[in-house]
Amino acid sequence: MKKKLILIICILFLLFLPLSYKYKIYKNKDLNYVVEQHMTHGLFNKYKMHSITNLNLTFSDGNIAVVKVYGTSNSSPHKNISYNLFLTKSKNGAWKVKKIYENYKFSKENTSNIP
Repeated sequence: MKKKLILIICILFLLFLPLSYKYKIYKNKDLNYVVEQHMTHGLFNKYKMHSITNLNLTFSDGNIAVVKVYGTSNSSPHKNISYNLFLTKSKNGAWKVKKIYENYKFSKENTSNIP
């Protein structure tokens, strides 16, 4: 009885791994999802934002994309900040963040208008 239970748990675990991988790849094909997840989640993410106000796709040729992200910083007080994200598309069609640059000009300005 105990061996059957262990076998069933192992089979379910082995079925779960490829399904979770496929689901992750499916979700990462959406550029907005990748940018939002990368910028608002992560324990060791030094570019983590409290919230995203606006996303602007600056450049995209299908394989490379540049996205300008506006929002509030995660640290208190929540200041307006802006980042440029450079993303590349992998062979399986999933987007991946390659580089992040902070827009210092926007961060120093005290504007209420966010383009």
